[in-house]
Amino acid sequence: MLDIYKEIYELRQKNEDAVLVTVVERKGHGPANVGKKLLLYKNGEVKGTVGGGELEYLAIEKAKEVMKEKKHDIVRYDFTGMNVTKADVSIDMICGGLVTLYYEYIQCSPKIYILGAGHVGMALSDVLADLDYKTIVIEDRKDIADTVDKRHEVIVGDYEEVINGLEITGDDYVVVAGYTHEIEYRILKALFKKDCLPKYIGLLASERKARIMLGKLKEEISKDLDFSSVYAPVGLNIGGDTPKEIALSILAEIQSIRYKKESTGHLTKDWR
Repeated sequence: MLDIYKEIYELRQKNEDAVLVTVVERKGHGPANVGKKLLLYKNGEVKGTVGGGELEYLAIEKAKEVMKEKKHDIVRYDFTGMNVTKADVSIDMICGGLVTLYYEYIQCSPKIYILGAGHVGMALSDVLADLDYKTIVIEDRKDIADTVDKRHEVIVGDYEEVINGLEITGDDYVVVAGYTHEIEYRILKALFKKDCLPKYIGLLASERKARIMLGKLKEEISKDLDFSSVYAPVGLNIGGDTPKEIALSILAEIQSIRYKKESTGHLTKDWR
């Protein structure tokens, strides 16, 4: 017997999106009882049922829309042929009832990649430990990596090799916090050589140093590189210069971007 809640738990463990469709109301005759559930996975796989037939086909198509739009929805389906309200979806079946489906978007936690577990990188990982982010810390020094909060995923290895194996998407956040400018440049170069553009690339560098590094990237990779997601100096201008204060500033900037809050306090100016 399918355990939908176990499936959802496993999805959360793997940090994957899905859409849960639930029959929340039935009036008259209908193809599904209240409480029936269907789960649509990001890869298109479907488990469970809301009654089969045309209703289920429409439910799956609607669930795909919800997955794309990342918003919950509720829809009533009319089997009476009477078009009770304009908002209802009319289905040409002889059941003679009304069925309401609730579409719940199950969102995975946003990913934050911290590339470098120095003082600021470590402080940022500490702050993130209790927040709704999937944090991946990448560090090439094993003794340092071993001290990262165990609630995070930690990858030890050469930065460029690790980055080449990552599946970074346009919804992800990246903080470059290497322990030398040379390492930070190597990290940036590996990121921009990949066919992806994260939502956010925060760079622990002054504006002058960032200009030099980004200019060099254009020379070595392409003059058409898109730096619109690069924030350098990283963080919001809220004051403080200790690692924990800088980490707080970085997280505040990421939060403002995640929740689409306009902020004039970015340390990054419009020079990119």
